[in-house]
Amino acid sequence: MTASLSGLVSGIDVQSLITNLSAAYQAPITILQNQQQSYQTTLSAWGTLQSSLSGLQSAMSSLQNLGNTNNRSVTLSNDNAASATASANAPQGSYSLSNMVLAQSQSIYSSNFTSATNNSVGTGTLQIQVGSGAVQNVAINASNDSLDGIASAINQANTGVNAAVVYDGTGYRLTLTGKGTGVNSAFSVSTSGATGSLSSLSYSNGNGASGSMTLSQQAQNAGVSINGLPVTSTTNTISGAIPGVTLNLLQASGSATLQVSSSNSGFVTGVQSFVSAFNKTMGTINQLTAYNAQAGSGGPLLGDASVQGLRTQLLDMISGQGIGISSGSSYNSLGSVGLGLTSSGTISLNTGTLTTALSADFNTVAGLFGQAGSTSNANVQYLNATSATQAGTYAINVSQAATQASTSGSAAIPSGGILQSESLTFGSGASSVVVSLSSGSTLNDIVSTINDTLQQSGMTGITASANNGYLELQSNAYGSAQSFTVKSNVAAGSGGTGIGTSLLTATGTDVAGTINGQSTSGSGQTMTVTGPGNASGLQVSITGNSTGNLGSVTLSQGLYQQMSALLSSALNTQSGFVSAAQNGITSSINGLGAQITTLQQSASNQTALLTQQFAAMQSQLSSLQSTSQYLNAFYSSNSSSSSSSSSSSSS
Repeated sequence: MTASLSGLVSGIDVQSLITNLSAAYQAPITILQNQQQSYQTTLSAWGTLQSSLSGLQSAMSSLQNLGNTNNRSVTLSNDNAASATASANAPQGSYSLSNMVLAQSQSIYSSNFTSATNNSVGTGTLQIQVGSGAVQNVAINASNDSLDGIASAINQANTGVNAAVVYDGTGYRLTLTGKGTGVNSAFSVSTSGATGSLSSLSYSNGNGASGSMTLSQQAQNAGVSINGLPVTSTTNTISGAIPGVTLNLLQASGSATLQVSSSNSGFVTGVQSFVSAFNKTMGTINQLTAYNAQAGSGGPLLGDASVQGLRTQLLDMISGQGIGISSGSSYNSLGSVGLGLTSSGTISLNTGTLTTALSADFNTVAGLFGQAGSTSNANVQYLNATSATQAGTYAINVSQAATQASTSGSAAIPSGGILQSESLTFGSGASSVVVSLSSGSTLNDIVSTINDTLQQSGMTGITASANNGYLELQSNAYGSAQSFTVKSNVAAGSGGTGIGTSLLTATGTDVAGTINGQSTSGSGQTMTVTGPGNASGLQVSITGNSTGNLGSVTLSQGLYQQMSALLSSALNTQSGFVSAAQNGITSSINGLGAQITTLQQSASNQTALLTQQFAAMQSQLSSLQSTSQYLNAFYSSNSSSSSSSSSSSSS
């Protein structure tokens, strides 16, 4: 009898069994991974939208200050004769420029000297006076008595004159040239206690010029006839002759025609930049929310209500009426100035329509795109507003007008001039300037001397003027920050300036009042709303001395403010719907990742267990197979022995 166990180990593919069982464990993991990938695609789409909206938000800056765009251009028929610039308030028109004279500084030179460095010219004091300003003393001694030394001493003394030594081919000459141009910069040179040839370095600029030095160029003002009206200036730059125009003279005896025209190219360029950025963003939104009927699939953000709501709001801002713009205005919507919606959800711009509208009503059109303000009173000027300021019309009430720091002499100056020399000491901040007045100086002389001396000394914030025979001193700017002091060495009422020996302090005041009934802060003539309310942040300038009701200011809320607020809300990292969506999806992705990790660990454990179990089974089967082989061999051997025994017995 033969026994066989080979059937116990035949036909079993252990590895295939393990692979198939592992695949069964992997199936739910694959489902979760596919879901996670779908979330990743959506998250990437939100990132694309966020980047596009941020780009539009940055591009919105092109609209922010369109109201301040310089809408004036200047052309000249002869660019060699002059150049010019114009501000936005310059009146349009044509101006004839003729009889141009260029400003010059005074220049004088000395007689010949044989050496610039070796020979002593002489010692003493050089006295230099520019215009009617204070006399500046320059000490010349043995250490600086050469021609070069004298030039260096003059330059170091900051006298308002530049000194140099030139060689003319036969000898050395000292040249003196005024630092400024114009007749007020003419100067005189005299000496005191002079020895040697120092006394030859003199020049008197009064009637009948005299002195040993020679005049090579006379100080003169710039001049030009504008439409036949003569205009002069101490420099070649003339401002204010044509309102809003700064003219720079370049050519003596030159002539030209100056044309001030409307120019809105900067405004149009700003709008074009916005249109391009807006259309790019709308293209991104359309792509992310599109549905492909042929493929039967849609964009990753298809059907998202917040994205569709944003798209609708953006388009409504283009098609709606401007906030704060009168409905009766010819230009009360973006559509009326050339912006239109296309069938694809983008916008188009008709630059011709926009340019025409700007020429007709610049301020109203500017108000459609950015914050713009207008006032009903000529003494009130709109300056600025913040993102918190609401569109509307607000009443202005001034309780205190801004003033300059001002003081004046207590007595009229004698018509024949002050009776004795006098010194006025001015103080402003940490600076102090002494103005020296000569006996016999008239009121006009005194005003000129004070202004020239303060200007040359850098104290440019104070101006002297004549007021009905009295000397008046006034700060150039307004407000409590403007303050100065002045006192004289001559008692008031002694035939002098009337300032007196007691220190006079002058301080300006700031404007005060309300806008829309809200409290304000004043700084000079600028009034800013600080109290809570719709006008918060609104800023205006109040000129003149009037108080009480000064009309109203109207603020329009343009596209920039509206769209910026919408985009800021959408992109807010704490409360915006873009971040909320991204955070929600990220949380879901992380949750799926945790589930996948758990299932992967479980599958790994199950696979390891199966592998271990099948290995044990294989070991047992191998042992059984060995036993089977042994038994087969054993029974085969016994069977052979039995057969041999039977054969022997038969024999």
